[in-house]
Amino acid sequence: MTTSTDYPFRSGQLRRAGVLMRLPRVVISAVAWLLAIEALPVPTAWGVLTVVVVGTVAGVVAEPVIIRLVWWARRPSVQLAVPGDPGVRIWVTGRRAAGVGQAGRRHLVVPAAWVGRTDLCALIASAWQRQLVSAGRFDVAYQWFTWPWQLLAASASGFAHGMTRLPLIGFAWRMRIVVAGIAVWQAVVSGQHAATVGIVVVIGLTYLLPWTDARHERLVSKALADLERSSATPAPPATRRPVVLPVRPTATHAGRRSCTSAPRRGPEPCGQWRSPARQVTCTGEGIRAHDPRTSGRKGSRS
Repeated sequence: MTTSTDYPFRSGQLRRAGVLMRLPRVVISAVAWLLAIEALPVPTAWGVLTVVVVGTVAGVVAEPVIIRLVWWARRPSVQLAVPGDPGVRIWVTGRRAAGVGQAGRRHLVVPAAWVGRTDLCALIASAWQRQLVSAGRFDVAYQWFTWPWQLLAASASGFAHGMTRLPLIGFAWRMRIVVAGIAVWQAVVSGQHAATVGIVVVIGLTYLLPWTDARHERLVSKALADLERSSATPAPPATRRPVVLPVRPTATHAGRRSCTSAPRRGPEPCGQWRSPARQVTCTGEGIRAHDPRTSGRKGSRS
């Protein structure tokens, strides 16, 4: 398992998919905040605006504070840590959750009921891998700012789940593009341009939001597969450097010079004295000491 925290598998395509998934929800939340602030009295409106702005900024510069508020998180009573990255902080929440949640890049949130599970370490490791490939820098601030969307989505999801059980409602939902087309035509004929824009935006979001979710999840699954494949690939063996043996000098006999010890500078004698007209090899063959007291015949004194 890789221990890098530089998020190398979060490609540009995955980042753009995350932005495309969050952008419509941010716009919906911004419109909801503006409508709520406009409807409230002036002092209350300023208080709500202050809470929204301060909480969003704190989600970037003070993540633990916002995590405690949004996830109702606290420090675990037992020591929990990610096996591959000790820098990740793990929190425990009393809220009902479907699994280990990620809060930004450096925090994981574990349901309190899961603390005693035997497979908790594997679940934390899996959530950490997903965090490596999908976590963004402003995720905590996004969670704070999109409170209106989260409430709206939870309410609409529960209502839609109950209403789709009725045959006619479920059929109308599946055929909503046809129903929306009829409604748009009637709004245009009657001159209600604002209603036309509202219908187009709402129906378009019902198609756009599920598509962005599915696309982002597909890219996250692909990045997780690449991460598993890279961690399962064994590291290449280290290249062994060739062993350089020391060069031993050529053995020489006593009193003889080696020809490979140093470059020769001109005719250099290997013995004591020799005649300049005579070349003597460095192997010592044919070396004779020259006696200056002899001349003429070989061996006779002058």
